[in-house]
Amino acid sequence: MNLAKFDHKGLLFEGISEGGIRTSIVCSSLELMFDFGFINPDKIHIGKILLTHAHLDHSCGIPYYVSQRSLRKLPKPTIYLPKEIQPKMAEILRLYSEIEDFEYGCDLVGIEEADTIHLKPGFFFKPWSTFHRVPSFGYTVYETKKKLKKEFNSLSAEEIRILKSNGQELTEDIQTPLVSFSGDTKIEYVLKHEDVRKSKILFLEATYVCDKRDTDRAREWGHTHLDEIVENAEAFENEAIVLIHASKRYSYREYQDWVRKKIPAVLKDRIHLFLPGRNP
Repeated sequence: MNLAKFDHKGLLFEGISEGGIRTSIVCSSLELMFDFGFINPDKIHIGKILLTHAHLDHSCGIPYYVSQRSLRKLPKPTIYLPKEIQPKMAEILRLYSEIEDFEYGCDLVGIEEADTIHLKPGFFFKPWSTFHRVPSFGYTVYETKKKLKKEFNSLSAEEIRILKSNGQELTEDIQTPLVSFSGDTKIEYVLKHEDVRKSKILFLEATYVCDKRDTDRAREWGHTHLDEIVENAEAFENEAIVLIHASKRYSYREYQDWVRKKIPAVLKDRIHLFLPGRNP
């Protein structure tokens, strides 16, 4: 399968995202996958999935994923998902386990908006409500680093050593929104959530890009149109904005041409397309 790739300052993302067909994006260094809407056997070893919602183009690979990990005797994976859909997803997995006559091992963790969830040392994530047709979250991954408090910046190394030996707390945790992933949503997901707009990397759906389906129709189905991104260009503070979930109404070339034609100068150097063979 010809996958898309995006790299920003050493963070590599791999996967595919086609509107209504399949979406799953892996970041191995963060040890997670956003959604699992297609079967990718090479990534079964990744033990965490952040599931945005249950539409099949984002979730249909999950029974296979859980089954394969159980078959390979890998540790139980953890799948985070909106709390409202956790019971039904648990029942789906139970039925698949029954059909296969094979015991599944999986931790399905139902979460609520703004929960703080540890990911790995130095990283955590929070879910943010999106604006779609069904219960859905976008996710922001944060990086935490310790930094010397401002009041101690002028001290010498010896003075800092003495204070530290006396038990003085010299550092504070700095939390930086690193990656946000929208899933399926209207543009309000960006406009409402400050940390989404400030994330260094934003994966944002731009399902439609021209009048083949206009803004009103996009909003009716809970999606974002490229024209809305253009209209709100000044809101984005991200270093990189990666457009995902392109409709199959467009060829890759057509989608790319419309984006290049419409994107304003303020966004031009920050926009990237998550399309196979393209990382402009």
